[in-house]
Amino acid sequence: MSGFLVRAVSPDGTQSQIYVEAASQSEAAAIVRARGLTPVSARAGAPPRKKKAPRGARVTAARIVRELGALTGAGLTVEQALSSLARTVSSSLMQSTATALCEDVRAGMSLADAFAARPEIFPAPFPQIAEAGEVSGALPAALNDLADWQERRSSFEGEIMGALIYPVILMVLSFFAVSGLLVFVVPRFEQVFTDMGAAPPPFAAGVFATARWLAKAAPFILGGGFISAFLVGLWLRSVDARRKAYAFAHRLPGIGPLLRALLAARFCRVLAVLLTNGLSAVPSFRLASASLTDEYAKTKLEEALTEVRRGASLQEQIAATGVLPPLAVEIIRVGEQTGELGKATDRLATLLENRMERGARTALHLAEPALIGFVGLIVGVIIVSILLALVSINDIGI
Repeated sequence: MSGFLVRAVSPDGTQSQIYVEAASQSEAAAIVRARGLTPVSARAGAPPRKKKAPRGARVTAARIVRELGALTGAGLTVEQALSSLARTVSSSLMQSTATALCEDVRAGMSLADAFAARPEIFPAPFPQIAEAGEVSGALPAALNDLADWQERRSSFEGEIMGALIYPVILMVLSFFAVSGLLVFVVPRFEQVFTDMGAAPPPFAAGVFATARWLAKAAPFILGGGFISAFLVGLWLRSVDARRKAYAFAHRLPGIGPLLRALLAARFCRVLAVLLTNGLSAVPSFRLASASLTDEYAKTKLEEALTEVRRGASLQEQIAATGVLPPLAVEIIRVGEQTGELGKATDRLATLLENRMERGARTALHLAEPALIGFVGLIVGVIIVSILLALVSINDIGI
């Protein structure tokens, strides 16, 4: 799959440039044409650089989706619902977003395309689930399910971030405390031995050498870290680079299984929402795959779906990708055989999400005492070395 920038014209004559992933220019044009737009030109290119998400974007997206689901469920069209939102909401960001969405819908765009045009506010899977709701004719239910999922995700991430505050503060303060001891306190004791022309005890000499090395290497370490982070960030702007990075992460012991579990939870949750809102299996898999941020997994699943369209077994092709854990593959197989794939993937997503929540909380509870013990050990080594140096000075004086 390659990326293409397609210049298209909407029914009202408005021109826009859309990024799509396809095997060829003709396929990219067909994807855009299926969205109700007229493609003018298509060329290979990278996706446009994402805008920085404005403050409160996640809350705004969840509220808009929730209220759109309620208003369209009450009988309003999408355009009428967005117009009502733009008039009644008090938040400036929510008002401007609803107004912009309403203008796009009036211009002939679908709600899914309007979401996709604002990835800084409506990232995946917002466009994919909206598209499923529009295709199946169950948009209100799809939007409500999407809002439920987003609220659960925000609640879980908020709990994790709140639990991380204490360890992060402790780590930062400990780093400055240990660095201050090694850079400012320890060299003063070393200078005493230098002035006396005496050798410090071996243990203290090791700490003194570490402090000297840290004082000399700190600028290079910090500078190298900033430069490396900048270069890696620059490299990861490319879709191919992100695909290679994810492929490498999938092969790492420990990290790979965790990444696949997170991927399966996201994939199955979106898949369950799509299936329970009336979409068939293959389109649901396509949209659920498109909602992933893991470029490697997305490519593998799209290749699997290509083989399924040629007549291959869905379960066998999903298993062959190797990007989902065996439990997810087995649940998909059983759900496909029983005709209850939507319910099966919903239960699996709930199971994986609950398991990850418990694992994250357990890891955080273990990390706090481990971090305190590690920092205490380092400080203890420094203090013991200073005490040994003081005792040695007294022996030299005698």
